[in-house]
Amino acid sequence: MPRPIKPKTLYHSTFKLIFKLPLIAILTLCGPSAFAGDGPWPSFTATTLNGEKVDSNKLIGQPTLLILTPSRNAAKSTREWVNTLRSKIDHDKYRIRDVLAVNLPFFMSEEDAIGRAKEKVPQRYHDQTWILNSQVMEEALGVPSDSDEAVIVVLDKNGDLISQVHGKVTTIRMNDITNALQSLARS
Repeated sequence: MPRPIKPKTLYHSTFKLIFKLPLIAILTLCGPSAFAGDGPWPSFTATTLNGEKVDSNKLIGQPTLLILTPSRNAAKSTREWVNTLRSKIDHDKYRIRDVLAVNLPFFMSEEDAIGRAKEKVPQRYHDQTWILNSQVMEEALGVPSDSDEAVIVVLDKNGDLISQVHGKVTTIRMNDITNALQSLARS
């Protein structure tokens, strides 16, 4: 009798869960300094395209949408999300930040990455676009660093993770984001 074949996605999901559990445990043991707000959002330091250092505490105080670009291949998806969110979201109520999560090879500096990003991002958004030389966010969100799709993260005013959407812009995903933002207005 042949053995049943386990779907690759189940194996992959189980492997990712086993991999993420120690990460979650480490972040939890680090205490409040490891999180922006009280929720499961890891702290980080990034650099704006203007060269200013920023940390995750900048996300506290106003509900925020983060557009995370996990790879170079996700740039098209990110552009679609940026255009959609910037046209449909009230900028007075919700802050929008782009986070370019890069895993720099040893021969490339952060300045090189910033220079390349500046060529693609309009200057008016340089202070709102952050370069992050870390995979902490990708690992914490369960998004592979080679993903071809952007991730939209909704944080409340305390920096707590409210919602996460991964993939192309669709009506359903946009509704998920809108519902998350509406839940913030009710609380």
